[in-house]
Amino acid sequence: MTIAVRRGGHPLRVVTMDNYVRPSGIDVVSGVRRRCFLIIDPQALVRHGLALTLASMHDGAQTWQAGTPVEALAILAQATSVPDVVLMDADGLGPERMAVVADFLGRLQGIPAIIMSSAFTPAETRTLLTAGAAACLLKSDPSAVLAEAVSLALTREGYVQMPYAMLTPSVVVPAAEDQADFASVSRLTNRQRDIFRLLLSGCSNKEIARQLGVLEGTVKVHVRAMMQKLGARNRTQIAILAARTGFRAD
Repeated sequence: MTIAVRRGGHPLRVVTMDNYVRPSGIDVVSGVRRRCFLIIDPQALVRHGLALTLASMHDGAQTWQAGTPVEALAILAQATSVPDVVLMDADGLGPERMAVVADFLGRLQGIPAIIMSSAFTPAETRTLLTAGAAACLLKSDPSAVLAEAVSLALTREGYVQMPYAMLTPSVVVPAAEDQADFASVSRLTNRQRDIFRLLLSGCSNKEIARQLGVLEGTVKVHVRAMMQKLGARNRTQIAILAARTGFRAD
């Protein structure tokens, strides 16, 4: 079971695409705009079943299908229009699945994305919503929940949908992994916390140096030390850790 909550929306930026099945826009017979969905799942039969479900919800809907995020990005890079909604299976992406999904969401440039899995931890749900997902759905959810998630995503009104259990009192207490992440952040110096916030705001090292009034080389030294303390290898992992601990750029 899921519920919907509201958060700030993301601006839509159109990306260039070509050379694949693409939506025709307005149906010349009915005058109704046909929806298009991009489905990402490693199992062809699952993709096909989801495509049929979406077609039953949205008459005349077209679907693009990919087995992996890499294949999906290749489709998007070659097409001439954008899908209305992306539906992605997060299972089967390995232990770094949150980093993979977060990176993929960052490349969608505002296209609404629904992430599905057999299970989400509270930290994973927060990570995905922070990264820009429009919904986190459990595969055990009924089709009516999927229909509601798609409808909310199509409105582009900034709503998100998540498993109801993520908001129950039983998950208010941070999980062990969250507590470990919080301990790592608490070890940062005041200067490193300033840099941490600016990194989360999307600033480059040069922009951070300018805002803090220090040399860019000094920023690089702080960033390396900070990543060692946090156990992060790149900026995406820093963003994931920030989401788990509730650390905000503002």
